[in-house]
Amino acid sequence: MPSQPHSLQPPRATRRAFLAGGLGLGALALAGCVPKETPAPPSPTASTEPAIRTFHFGSAADPLTLDPGISGDNETFRVTRQVYEGLIGVDRETGAPIPLLATDWIVSPDRLQFTFILRRGVKFHDGTDFDAAAVVTNFEHWVALPADVRANSDQGFTQVFRPNDQLPVLPKTIPEPEPTLDANGDEIVDPQQLAHHAEQLQLLESLRKQLKDDPFVGANTGGTASYFGSIKAADTHTVVLTLRKPITGLIEALTLPGLAIASPKALAAAPESGRTDSALSAHPVGTGPYRFVSWKDGAITLRSFPGYWDADAVAANTTSPTLVVFQEIRTPSGRLGALGRKEIDGFDMVTVTGLRELVREGKLIVQRDPYSVTYLGMNRSNEWLAKDEFRRAIAHGIDRNKIIEQFFISGTKEARGFLPASLGIKTSDTYYGPDAKRAKELLESCGYDGTPIPFLYPLNISRAYLPLPELIYAELSRQLALVGIKIRPVPIDWTDGYVSKVRSGQTPGLHLLGFNGGYRDPDDFMGALFASNNRQFDYDSPILTAQVLLARSMPAGEARVAAYEDLSNTLARDLPALPLAFPISALAFNDTVKNYPSSPVLDEVFSDVRLNT
Repeated sequence: MPSQPHSLQPPRATRRAFLAGGLGLGALALAGCVPKETPAPPSPTASTEPAIRTFHFGSAADPLTLDPGISGDNETFRVTRQVYEGLIGVDRETGAPIPLLATDWIVSPDRLQFTFILRRGVKFHDGTDFDAAAVVTNFEHWVALPADVRANSDQGFTQVFRPNDQLPVLPKTIPEPEPTLDANGDEIVDPQQLAHHAEQLQLLESLRKQLKDDPFVGANTGGTASYFGSIKAADTHTVVLTLRKPITGLIEALTLPGLAIASPKALAAAPESGRTDSALSAHPVGTGPYRFVSWKDGAITLRSFPGYWDADAVAANTTSPTLVVFQEIRTPSGRLGALGRKEIDGFDMVTVTGLRELVREGKLIVQRDPYSVTYLGMNRSNEWLAKDEFRRAIAHGIDRNKIIEQFFISGTKEARGFLPASLGIKTSDTYYGPDAKRAKELLESCGYDGTPIPFLYPLNISRAYLPLPELIYAELSRQLALVGIKIRPVPIDWTDGYVSKVRSGQTPGLHLLGFNGGYRDPDDFMGALFASNNRQFDYDSPILTAQVLLARSMPAGEARVAAYEDLSNTLARDLPALPLAFPISALAFNDTVKNYPSSPVLDEVFSDVRLNT
């Protein structure tokens, strides 16, 4: 059977075409500053141990775990990207997938079988050989994870292979819109609603036919809509991955940090005392340029791995950090102050207020191109949020641009959908602009009685998609109050499990959250947020589920673009959440840093950092 080498994959757009914006330029750092003291490094273990160059990075929070396969936390991934590597990497200039632990790959004509040729001579930090057996062990580990543990992963096996998903059960028909009475007591139906009903019936029949014509094949090890078929070692350095249905963005998806390959020896180890998840949660072991040293008192220390396989890359950057310390500093003002006192060399999640001070002080500012979305979630378990009119009233009661102007970095755009513009998917024509009069009319039509709506928002955290959550919550509440919607604040500390509490739906109401894209495909957003019934929104739409399922398997081209445009239209009409912004995020550095390799998908490996020495 003929096969398709990876070089025949569709051509990739350049990074410039893919992501508008480009790196932000910082001013010159202040001269004459004395470098800070660094912690005493571990004793060198080999004559090849490089000179010590320390990079202190201020983190917004301590990671919940250091096992990327069971995490959805970007603070986890910031650390684990240094320690682990996956089969596929990301080109810094174009954003296209490139060889990493796999040097080549072959795709079968039916797009169901992927053969990976593995890199030779690679060792894990514990001395274990990287080979086909190690890759198979990792996949088998992910498959065997309990469903509740898998659910914690946003950028790994669960998101890509959907092992727990079930095929949607489409309704037999869609009820006709309810008529209303005019001034004479006659029944009338809005012509737009009738047209929409006809479109929905047509869509329903189309989805029903597509699901029948394009079924999943082979035995399933989980849900009926699981894409994972099998993983086998063909020989010591060849792995064959078989799918039950094509995943168009699979190669790109394999760059996700949750699909990084861990040492089989470490996977088999028992968790450390006091932990119930995995040994990797407190002691990661990968093949990356840095090995784990310690995690204590809010500080994680990594050291360059002298046995790293890519000696050419190491030699090409003679000023890369050899010792990395991640220090938890939870508040924006705390990180800003630590940078000014030279206690850290850099930090992420620069706020709009901090940016002004950083520019005045001549710090290096590095911006990321926008590839995340901030949204206001609406959980339909709440009796009022279950009403279409009430959700639309909320949407019309919010002025997104006013929020962006106050709390986001310049260049941040209003989100009229969930897909960043760089993906090339047209935004839905259904748009809820700020309209206080219309919001009040909708509230009256649904009989809102002033019941306070719970509003969950996080404390003590900054995210690329949510730089100042407490202030954003306050402004949203103010705007909703102006149209007559009462709010009951529900503040939750980020480290007290904010995300898990939102996703559990245990307090149904409004909530602030966002999503940072991990690879360049629209399914990255749609699959992660809306692939199946999610208690975060209590939004169970078989039609939407079928649309997501079918779109992710379509070959790249106009039909797939049209499928995601239809999907966007469904979300805009159903309104399970209101997209707010596509944020610009930024990092700040002292004069100890010459260059930092920013990435919109946060694929930032510190061996590419260049220090001033």
